[in-house]
Amino acid sequence: MNIAIGTKNPAKLNAITLGIESCLYLEGDNIEIIPESVASDVSDMPLSLEENILGAKNRAKNLKKVWIEADYYVGMEGGTTMIEDKAYLFGVVYIENATGKWHIGISNLLEVPEKIQTRLYNWGEELSTIIDSLSGEENVGHRNGSFWMWSDDMITRSESFQQAFLCAIAPFYNRFYK
Repeated sequence: MNIAIGTKNPAKLNAITLGIESCLYLEGDNIEIIPESVASDVSDMPLSLEENILGAKNRAKNLKKVWIEADYYVGMEGGTTMIEDKAYLFGVVYIENATGKWHIGISNLLEVPEKIQTRLYNWGEELSTIIDSLSGEENVGHRNGSFWMWSDDMITRSESFQQAFLCAIAPFYNRFYK
């Protein structure tokens, strides 16, 4: 089975690998992961649930446009959304099979610290730039990400996307969706 993933980000690829390894439906399958960088066609820092879903969907659709043959096309997008007056960080996984059937999974939500929310929503900065500047490290988003920083290493970016992957793949196999 081939699974094409619309990113080469190491944390996101690790998330899908973890998801595949923990997915009962895929046990025993010989799976080849095909990573490919494709555009999300949304802003670099999606600030709504709808924009995050659209970005993940676009990545999966754009994989098909580059003529990659796969059983599943996976698009991933991470960003924030507002709930009342607070911003929350989360990830979206959109999976489409070769016949066009699709499902999405959404990760857990983690509240964005207020000073970072201000920089995102009022100053228009991108989260990776903010996190790198506050941590003094480079490419935190390609490793454990903001989830890791804001939960004192209890939750990583990969683990968050892993859960979203499992939520998106289950409807392809679970008997209740048949």
